[in-house]
Amino acid sequence: MLYPAAAFPDQISRSALALSELSFTCNTRYFDTAFKNKTYSYFFSIPPGLHGSDIPYTYFNGPSSSVVNSTAAIALQDWIVTFAEDGKPKSPDVPNAPNFAVYGANSTVENLGAKTISRTLDTVANSRCAWWQKVLYD
Repeated sequence: MLYPAAAFPDQISRSALALSELSFTCNTRYFDTAFKNKTYSYFFSIPPGLHGSDIPYTYFNGPSSSVVNSTAAIALQDWIVTFAEDGKPKSPDVPNAPNFAVYGANSTVENLGAKTISRTLDTVANSRCAWWQKVLYD
């Protein structure tokens, strides 16, 4: 019922989503709700957008041979540093970067994209992750 065959082009993509939600993405939602939605979350959607592809942005040290969007890197570093300093991520060095919103009851996340930084709703605030969070498989 959670991952109906009719909704997926093949068994591999169906299994991949189930495993990624079980082991990783739904857990981020769990942390957000465990802390009463008073957290800060972001999507890193710069292609390829895979887990760990934000590392060059986190440790960006100016233009180099690696392909890194410097605006996105500076915004991410600002968020990390200002959160460590005063508990609220913001980006004073990137014009038009939104102040980071609290996750909140409406599941708000920042989307760090290739061309824009925008606010959106968390895609893992869904019925599948709510089911995993019940821990009925214990």
